[in-house]
Amino acid sequence: MKRKGKIDKSIFLIILIIITLVSAVIFSYFYLRVDALTEKMQKNEPFSIMFTVSDKNALCFLEVFFFNPETKKGGIFYFPPNVGAKIDSINRVDEIGVLYNRKDILPLKKQVELLIGGDINFFMDFELESLGKLVDLMEGIEIFISNPVDTVFKGKRILFPSGNVLFDGDKIIDFIVYTEDNEEEREIVSRRQKFLQALLKKLGETKMTEYLMKKNSFSFFLNSITTNITSKDLQTFVKEMSLFDSDRLLFQNVMGKSVQVEDKLLNFPLFEGELLKSNVKQMLETMASAISGDNVTLNIGIEILNGTDVNGLAGRTAKLFESFGYDIVSVQNADSDEYEETVVIDRVGKKDIAQKAADYIKCEKVISKVSPGLDENIDISIIIGKDFDGRYCKK
Repeated sequence: MKRKGKIDKSIFLIILIIITLVSAVIFSYFYLRVDALTEKMQKNEPFSIMFTVSDKNALCFLEVFFFNPETKKGGIFYFPPNVGAKIDSINRVDEIGVLYNRKDILPLKKQVELLIGGDINFFMDFELESLGKLVDLMEGIEIFISNPVDTVFKGKRILFPSGNVLFDGDKIIDFIVYTEDNEEEREIVSRRQKFLQALLKKLGETKMTEYLMKKNSFSFFLNSITTNITSKDLQTFVKEMSLFDSDRLLFQNVMGKSVQVEDKLLNFPLFEGELLKSNVKQMLETMASAISGDNVTLNIGIEILNGTDVNGLAGRTAKLFESFGYDIVSVQNADSDEYEETVVIDRVGKKDIAQKAADYIKCEKVISKVSPGLDENIDISIIIGKDFDGRYCKK
């Protein structure tokens, strides 16, 4: 018979086992786990990061950065805040910008995932003021300005010389925020894509990578953003950017149709979002193409000719091919408006390039016709026929 108050020795053994198991779990979590981004790098798996830029808890714009560690290729897909969508979480049609919340990025991230038809692995959110301070920490970032800028935006004069310009924090904010009267949307998109390209390029500079790896600098960097990327993963990402050639970046943006919904002008992705998903898929395939030695570039000049009596069809088709990443050199009427079939013409003796353009619209008629005296910037001519429905050629 056991004496009262005496504890069974087996209880101590059970407690010891529990402590050992808990300690093992904690050790495994902090010391043996591989962080998500680091793991993708090690396995050469593509990943994506959603970069958001905000001002006073309002979304300015967002860009999704896609990266393939195996080919070292990347792409930037731009989304304006007024992209329209049926948002189930608030049970109404609205712009995706209404979902932005600096304290909870996940609802916005989920909506963008629905738009692109795939997962977004990580996010980084930059508030304008913190972004300016971060750029100053990095001793500025350099951006090429093709034409000098001298304008007034919200009472402030904006001055940028042409050429390679080193922007400090305040200047970079002006650069990504300002707009001009009658300025085309694609010019605004181009500036903001250039900003992210320049930021990634700066991170990849050897001296900057080494500087940011220092404890105090890295802490400031980490505190300047809101992100789901761990500290270890962020260091891995910064180091990886030193191996990334930012000049090889692919650029895409949402091509849409403007529709007034109550008091807002929303930009709904074309073809019920099918084109957007197709463009993302195209970008990912192009990024992976170097694996098989396919170095086809999208920097191809296209001439769009309307061979039908449908007014505005050439312009809409030009917008479609622009969304695929092509350079639109010319948009005009063909020599006749009685073309029954759409024709894609190789003008430079590279039929494979013309075939790639034809595949995007399911055009079966591809020919080669090198024409002396034609604008040297035109690599492909597309004559739109009556079989083209605005997206595909109907059989």
